[in-house]
Amino acid sequence: MGDEAVQVKIKKRLDNGAGPRFILDVAFSLRNGMTLLGGDSGAGKTTTLRLIAGIFTPDEGFIAVGGRTFFDSGAKVNISIQERRVGYVFQNYALFPHLTGEQNIAYGIGGDRPEGRSKALDLLSAFHIEHVRDRLPREMSGGEQQRVALARALAPDPAIVLLDEPLSAVDVETRTKLLDEIEAAQRSSRIPFIYVTHNPADIERFGEQRIILNKGRIVEGLSRP
Repeated sequence: MGDEAVQVKIKKRLDNGAGPRFILDVAFSLRNGMTLLGGDSGAGKTTTLRLIAGIFTPDEGFIAVGGRTFFDSGAKVNISIQERRVGYVFQNYALFPHLTGEQNIAYGIGGDRPEGRSKALDLLSAFHIEHVRDRLPREMSGGEQQRVALARALAPDPAIVLLDEPLSAVDVETRTKLLDEIEAAQRSSRIPFIYVTHNPADIERFGEQRIILNKGRIVEGLSRP
């Protein structure tokens, strides 16, 4: 993807119901790899992810991933969420409660078709969670649910993976193991990951690139060699 796998330059007015809270105004270019997006609660981290994914629409600006334009207000381009091919891991994992581990992973890649099931089984093996193949989410631990959610995000071969504080509900030991697995998944997939957190330990440990937000503005941007 070259030196600039992700290009973002966007503005979005964020309201609190009684008037403007602040205007999210961020611009960054990211290399392929792992990027940490940090900052306090309410800084605009989740909103930034949702704008990249297409869940929200910027008021103005430009978003491109891998040289492909997702949004360009000047050119009136705004492709759909489905066309963007974004893998998104939510804070609460957002697994389908009535589907098994295998079915959750295969949902976006053919469901019960042979190719979908084969890919799901490969990912279950890659994340060492073959034992949750036939389990429902309520029968899984938090770490197992997180691994299923990450596998589901990677299943459709996305252009980018966005992780919105996915480890906030797990204990410290499990968190450390999952961080290792997330980094390994990024290296294996060779696509950009943006990982949102406000955990100080993650901010110190994580990211070939790091961006810190405060009230919708970038207050620190660090590119590591």
